[in-house]
Amino acid sequence: MSKIKFGVTINAAPDMLYRSDYDSIKKIALECEGLGYDSIWAMDHLMWGDFNKGSVFEAWSLLSALAAETKSIKLGPLVVCNSFRNPALTAKIASTIDIISKGRLIFGYGAGWKEEEYEAYGFKFGNPVSRVQQMREGITLIKKLWTEEKTTFKGDFYEAKDAICKPKPLQKPHPPIMIGGGGEKYTLKVAAEIGDIWNAWGPSREEYKRKVNILQKHCDDLGRKMDDIALSWSGNILIGKDEKDLKKKISRYGKDISFKCTYDNCIDMLQDYIDVGCKEFIFSAYSFEKEKETFMEEIASSF
Repeated sequence: MSKIKFGVTINAAPDMLYRSDYDSIKKIALECEGLGYDSIWAMDHLMWGDFNKGSVFEAWSLLSALAAETKSIKLGPLVVCNSFRNPALTAKIASTIDIISKGRLIFGYGAGWKEEEYEAYGFKFGNPVSRVQQMREGITLIKKLWTEEKTTFKGDFYEAKDAICKPKPLQKPHPPIMIGGGGEKYTLKVAAEIGDIWNAWGPSREEYKRKVNILQKHCDDLGRKMDDIALSWSGNILIGKDEKDLKKKISRYGKDISFKCTYDNCIDMLQDYIDVGCKEFIFSAYSFEKEKETFMEEIASSF
């Protein structure tokens, strides 16, 4: 069995002060690298927290800094919102960070979902179908800029004329592309068509299995091998020493945590997802930070 990967999202949580403290985020990133985690991630949001009263760093700026601070751990956005930046500019930003990180970027990309964020910052929200169509066209343009010497492109939403993206990304032909989202009719089809990795935020094991089956069908329809796409799961996690400790943590963090377990049953619960095909788990640091070291020693080492 291929190695199961574990990552940590470090910049988004409802109520944690460290999100506005770069030194603390840097500390978590370096700790994750030292402990052997495979990746660190920054959510691409402009407002966050309860009633949007929290604070969150801009994802690409944060990743650029962390790329210079770290040495070996993979890093990426989970996931970049296509609507927030012109895709041609995003191609340039991502290429720069891949070089700064010496080829460690994972390029997470998605269609966006948080309407109040769009409205506050003046971005057109549109309907889900149009946002996914824009996302698909955006990633098509980005790939061309990464791989062509000069790009001319005219789509329904974006265009470029004799655009040059140099320097190119260090990874060839380009950084791995993670398509994020669970939309079964449209987003999963884009993942089947373009993605190297597919990630879903917080689905139960049953939901995840259903979406994997739908992704398989999209791959079959497109003539693509499902094995060419790595399956990834992300969400909040709570781990208790025992059931009593877990209940105490649930009362603190809330019942809507995606993944709740004790150290006794965590391996079995992860294995349920692995049996469906999941190869990577990405946990939000805000409910997991104090468990990072013990998790690697007692849980991750089993995989």
